[in-house]
Amino acid sequence: MMRAMDQDSGHRAIIEGLIENMLEIDQENTYLLLYRSSKWFGRFSSYRNTKEILVHAPQKFLWDQIAVPYRAWREGADIIYNEKFSVPLISHCPVAMGIHEPAWWAWPEHYEWWDIAYIKTMLPLYCRKASVLFAISNFIIEENRKYIGLSFNKAVVTYPAPREYFRPIHEPGLLESFREKYQLPERFILGVTRVDHVGNENPTYYGGKNVETIIRAYLLSRHEYPHKLVIAGRNVKEYLLHTGWTRDELEGVHFIGFVPHKEIPKLYNLASLFVIPSFYESYAMAMVEAMSCGCPVIASKTGACPEIGGGAAVLADPKKPEDFSQKMVNVLTNEDFRIGLRKKSLDRSTFFNWERSANITLQELKKTVRVMK
Repeated sequence: MMRAMDQDSGHRAIIEGLIENMLEIDQENTYLLLYRSSKWFGRFSSYRNTKEILVHAPQKFLWDQIAVPYRAWREGADIIYNEKFSVPLISHCPVAMGIHEPAWWAWPEHYEWWDIAYIKTMLPLYCRKASVLFAISNFIIEENRKYIGLSFNKAVVTYPAPREYFRPIHEPGLLESFREKYQLPERFILGVTRVDHVGNENPTYYGGKNVETIIRAYLLSRHEYPHKLVIAGRNVKEYLLHTGWTRDELEGVHFIGFVPHKEIPKLYNLASLFVIPSFYESYAMAMVEAMSCGCPVIASKTGACPEIGGGAAVLADPKKPEDFSQKMVNVLTNEDFRIGLRKKSLDRSTFFNWERSANITLQELKKTVRVMK
């Protein structure tokens, strides 16, 4: 079920990485990829073991519950897998589902009331229906246990991995050209964030990434180091002004707007430090991408960040800008410490491997089909 590909979010990158690697590994099975729109239809057409089909339905629920199971039955599918939040409740074959953070329980203020009512009613049903559940961190499994109250004993962790272009870049000219394009300072702290909630039909501002703490921490300590603060992300300055910040308070912070995904590795390679103070990260892909480029990281001690960092990142309290501020000083004024963090980042990044996660997913799907037959 490729519907989640339509959203321009981290879910699309996860689906692409998973599907690409499963198609390359598994030459035994055929993959039926069902799309709701033509936006990414044909994305995997170069693989000989796929069949891509555009399946129309006027509404997401009807697509999930009627159009998909009907087409899967017509095509003789052995199992149906949706990477995100729903499965057909009636189907001729077993179903599998990806579970993510239960944000409707943890952060209800970011959702419309009807979304909350729908998810709190339906998500437990989807979880019970699924024969196997895939999570992108152990944190997600524990959060779902806490809020939904199910055992989630059939949940398996498959960590996503960054794209191959997230790596150290050793071409100075390439980096300097990028620096000039975005008018980046010589030395800078980096925050990569989003402030719009792409999961909604009408995107709204979303504060869970906590960009405010990066700015407050920087303002507290900027006199102790020569580095500037660079914030990448769509409409971040507009969001901050909308929520009460003044232009004077934001003076000196470099907002560079949206940066294409393939360009972001250059940002991480140029940055002296990456800061991620999110309140509620379910996986922290940006953190893994930064580590893959050898960038030192300061991250929240909440959510999945400690699990993903695995001891390679400095942790701080996202509710305390002064904690982030002091740790930014520690990293930026101690070169040996910073060099050590770079090495730890690169070492830790090798843990995240799409081939391994795709193999785990494939084996679990095969096992489910064998058991259900």
